[in-house]
Amino acid sequence: MDFDKFLGEMQKLIAASQQADLFGNKEMFTEKSAGICVEFLKGLGYSVRSPMIYPFKINKLDELIAMFYMLEKGIYDKHLLPYSNVKRDRAIAKSFVERRMQDDGITKSTAMQQCGLIIRTVFRHPEIFKFETPPTFGVFGQGDMGWVTERAVQIINKDIAKEATTAAERAADKMTEKIEKVYTDIGFSAAQLDALREKLEDQYGKKEG
Repeated sequence: MDFDKFLGEMQKLIAASQQADLFGNKEMFTEKSAGICVEFLKGLGYSVRSPMIYPFKINKLDELIAMFYMLEKGIYDKHLLPYSNVKRDRAIAKSFVERRMQDDGITKSTAMQQCGLIIRTVFRHPEIFKFETPPTFGVFGQGDMGWVTERAVQIINKDIAKEATTAAERAADKMTEKIEKVYTDIGFSAAQLDALREKLEDQYGKKEG
């Protein structure tokens, strides 16, 4: 999409939004405007990814710290007496969030959600991190303990890639079913359908069982 088309599409969308009930259609117009912007950026060569969906909302650094201690107490001994240093934890949380902003080029609000996801990932995989004692918030320091964040991000990215592959396979299966239905409707035999499947597998890659 070139600039003139982008500008025209946005102008049409703005005109439509001004004539509609904005309160009832705000989400629809937001989605449409985002789609136009994505196509424009892709046309300029940018790589655009869909926003991540987070199962929580972190608004403040203190909420990020509180989430850590809540997960720690839930996963380790519930009678644990966790040690925390408010001043130190806030300094670490600030550095943690700023590092995600720097590494991923995101806003502070989005970075806080990412940090929350990283914290949850660490507690979901104790077999990988193998802490000898229940961790303190200090494990998210970005100095010597930076490896914890790095490893958690690797796990998250692997899960994202796995989900993307699964979604692509589902889409491919759905496309194959539609194609087979069309050919069945026009009278293709079972042998001809088998030959078609082989051709599709050769073209798009056979899934590993």
